[in-house]
Amino acid sequence: MVVRVMHPFRRTERQLVPGRWFGPTVVLAVGCALSWIFVSFGHGGPLALATFLASAVIAAWNSPLRVTGHEPLRSVQDISGDDQTVVVLWRPGCPYSSALRRRASRAGLRVHWVNIWRDEDAYELCCSINKGSEETPTAMLLDSARPGPVVIPASVSGIREATAAALPRGGAPRAL
Repeated sequence: MVVRVMHPFRRTERQLVPGRWFGPTVVLAVGCALSWIFVSFGHGGPLALATFLASAVIAAWNSPLRVTGHEPLRSVQDISGDDQTVVVLWRPGCPYSSALRRRASRAGLRVHWVNIWRDEDAYELCCSINKGSEETPTAMLLDSARPGPVVIPASVSGIREATAAALPRGGAPRAL
């Protein structure tokens, strides 16, 4: 039996593959099982509690409920105005998005983070850029003079080069 799960933003005619809650649920179940094993074999409550709390934190970190670092795409597009704005489309539980966020923060890059699971427009844009996939992180440069976003490499060096290379207004982007 195949269970079809609908994305909360998708229309009823399009169906998506289930799995957003699978990882966090498995992590929490394994944490509960390990905690129970520790208690039943006499290793004590503190170790069991620490194991359960660690698994709960990991499950919450990877769950779709995580809301940290989200800006709606519409507000970012309004902010962009005359200058060029770097936007990264991300989703909770993506290790590549987390790594890029840490590295960009350390490098002091100014990036707007948009959670595709919280924003319908961002989800549609991500799927259109990645040929129907919600592949993240997807980095892009928004410019009010251009009709659409310019996709850039999703790395610290790619973001740094894209912001350093002044894209000519109305023309083709320079090779990065």
